[in-house]
Order: sequence, then structure tokens, then C-alpha cells
Amino acid sequence: MCAELISSFTAWVAKMDTALISSLTALAAVVFAPMISIYVAKRQIRASVVSANRQAWINRLRDELAFFVCEVRLVPSTYAADANALPEAIKRYEGITLKEETVKLLLNPTETEHIELLLLMKTARETAQKAINKKQGMASELDQSSDLIVTQSQKVLKTEWDR
Repeated sequence: MCAELISSFTAWVAKMDTALISSLTALAAVVFAPMISIYVAKRQIRASVVSANRQAWINRLRDELAFFVCEVRLVPSTYAADANALPEAIKRYEGITLKEETVKLLLNPTETEHIELLLLMKTARETAQKAINKKQGMASELDQSSDLIVTQSQKVLKTEWDR
């Protein structure tokens, strides 16, 4: 009789442990599953926002640089060829300066590639100013400066795209 009682008690404890384990597992799933889902969703939303912001930044930087390079190539030579009057050349040179300053604010002043790009832009702007002041096209110098800016811009944009 004692052996039967012990056997029944052992079976009852085993059933209870299984039920308790099952209950605790269900409770953990109910509690932790939503927490994990919320955590994952927040990370995905943040990554999506960062990605969209990065893409917008890259697009804006590309547009600003394209305008700058285009104007650096054209303004001095159109003025030297009398296609533009001095007031128009000055106004467009202001646009060159504005774009350079805008790009400065978009770039990181501590990154080497960005610093190199800004230096190339400064050199090109100064050459354009000199060309306007002397009423000389200086097309070959400005084309060379513009090509260097485009090459460096591609490096910066590629680096940023890969991040």
C-alpha cells in the first residue's frame, strides 16, 4: 500500500511539474513575445528613417555639387565671351559661393575625404573669381578643377552610400 501511495504521489508531482512548466512557458511567451516584437519594430523603424534621411542627404549633396561644378565651368567663360554682363556674372558667382557654403554645412569637417572636397571647391571658386576679375575664361583650369571635384565627390558619395 505504501508503495502504491508513493507511486501515485510521484505521478501527481510529475503531472504538476509538467503543468507548471507548461504554464510558465505560456506566461513567458505572452509576456516576452510582445516586448521582443516592439523592440524589433522600433529598430526597423529607426533604420528606415536613417536610411531615408541618408538618401535625402546624398541626393541634396549631389544636386548642390552638380550646380557648383556647372556654374564654375560656365560663368567665367560666358562672361569672358561677352555672353553675360558683369552684373549677371557677379550674381552667378554669388550662386557659386552659396553652393560652396551649403556643401560645407552638409559635409563633416573632420573627415579627410570631405576636407579634400572642400579644398578643391575653394580652389575652383577662387579660380572662377580670378577669371571673372580678369575677364578671362580660364576654361582649361576650371575644367581641370571641376573634374577633380567630380572625382572627389564620387568618392565621398560612394563612402556615404556604403555606410
